[in-house]
Amino acid sequence: MDSFLPFSLDEYRARLHQVQASLSERGINVLLVSSPENNFYLSGFQTTGYYMYQGLLVPANDDPVLIVRSLEQTLLSTGTWIADGEVYRDTDDPAEFAARVIQERFGNGITIAVEETGFFMPVAFQRTLTASLSGSTIVDGSGIVDAVRMIKSERELDYIRRAASAASLGMAAGIERIEPGITENQLAAAVYGALLPAGSEYPGDQPYVAAGKRSGLAHATWSNAVVQDGDIVFFEVGGSINRYAGAHMRVAACGETSPEAERRAGVVADALTAAIDAIKPGARSGDVDAACRGVIEKAGYGQYFRHRTGYSLGLAFPPGWGEGHIFDLKPEDDRELRPNTVFHLVPILHDPDNFGIGMSETVLVTETGCEALTRYPRELALRPLDDHAAPGADAS
Repeated sequence: MDSFLPFSLDEYRARLHQVQASLSERGINVLLVSSPENNFYLSGFQTTGYYMYQGLLVPANDDPVLIVRSLEQTLLSTGTWIADGEVYRDTDDPAEFAARVIQERFGNGITIAVEETGFFMPVAFQRTLTASLSGSTIVDGSGIVDAVRMIKSERELDYIRRAASAASLGMAAGIERIEPGITENQLAAAVYGALLPAGSEYPGDQPYVAAGKRSGLAHATWSNAVVQDGDIVFFEVGGSINRYAGAHMRVAACGETSPEAERRAGVVADALTAAIDAIKPGARSGDVDAACRGVIEKAGYGQYFRHRTGYSLGLAFPPGWGEGHIFDLKPEDDRELRPNTVFHLVPILHDPDNFGIGMSETVLVTETGCEALTRYPRELALRPLDDHAAPGADAS
């Protein structure tokens, strides 16, 4: 049957060998991968059915073994390069099944690593696994695959660039549809109407679209609210190509806007530029954060900037498009940036009593500095009323 893999076998093998080298260094016999991102990264296996358990057993010195639900069994012949799989039924306990496979394949008295910090390693699963494998030692393997994922290959960067391009087209389409009387839902539809024809799959997170005071809320998305004359409209749009993300934030004004909105937008744009200018190989995470945060605090808006300056971006399944658990940009962090890492820089002022102002970019750390991959003017977009169609016009 045809294969639908987004990478060459050589690239998958190279990733596997890096992970296996780390296992050998730590004295680990087998790693049980449970995160859908890490599974996909090593095996190519992807499904929206990861709400049911799926795992990948990675031995230190042999090919991996997939553990899949019977419904997903067809993907073993088309959606992965791995030839070996174990299939459990809906009547099986996935943790007991995984433990039995480990014992049958690798025996007792071994060291098994599990991804303790992942969404898909719940306490109940780990308790059952530990009880069923009492003759072996279970250790935390969080971060082993993530460390390999941090540096992007040329093929990965190509997917991120394409995702960022699709996101920028979606952003433009949403902003161009702003008019009094239109709903946030219609704006979100306009975003999707450009995002998907540009080649994007379903993104790791839905677009965020919020108008008026709702724009000042963190992670507020469309709600059927009606855009009013004078509203600030906040957008955060991400695209996805072969599960690789590119995202950015922008704000627009419907009709007349205030000097304060324009001032805040200028401060946020300057903070974003300062962060970009601070990025280069060897720069420290905390220094990039300080460059961005310093602009905002100097302008007197520090109380509205409540989080880190940025986070790693790359491979993602819902519920999010970020890789912040791999690397982020935050205060007093001495970790150094490396070439071919990708970040989403996210300066935003959350002020629910007035409005929110946020601008962000997906950026690549190059050999000499930083390249912005998302493309949309870094300013408060103005939508004059005389540019609009009739209020409430169909979004198509």
